[in-house]
Amino acid sequence: MRLLLLAMAVIPLLAQTPHIRAAQEYFAEGTSALSKDQPDAAIKSFEKAIEIEPTFFEARELLIRTYRALGKSLQEGAAITEYLEIKPESTEYRIRLGQILLAEKQPQKALAQYSLVLRREPDNPDGLLGFASAASAAGMQDRAAQALARGRQKYPSDARFRSAQP
Repeated sequence: MRLLLLAMAVIPLLAQTPHIRAAQEYFAEGTSALSKDQPDAAIKSFEKAIEIEPTFFEARELLIRTYRALGKSLQEGAAITEYLEIKPESTEYRIRLGQILLAEKQPQKALAQYSLVLRREPDNPDGLLGFASAASAAGMQDRAAQALARGRQKYPSDARFRSAQP
């Protein structure tokens, strides 16, 4: 009986092996293209790897970094949005998405991203600073001032809070 249960657990894993292998091959092509300074080819390879295996986080992360290195913030934001659909607890990428949205003059959407960060980590310094910037850009000076005050209280030696104005 145990052998049967083990076989039933292993067979689906073996069936997935070819698609995982194919995704890994595209990922390897992408990393090779990056090392040869061929970012467009790398992007295509990472996208193929992700298409085959949507939870291939390493491919998603290198795709995001490649877009960022190329200064393609809209594509970077779209890739981050997809990443966050799968891994919503990623503070790093939620903060980066907030930064992109602020740069694109979308403070309300940025405010939502920073609010999610602060809901998970109420004293996150980058979340507090981003929230303050987004709130200020959205005309919510009182909320910006509150976030900066909390940051100054929690991080008195952080120069970013001392110099920031709502």
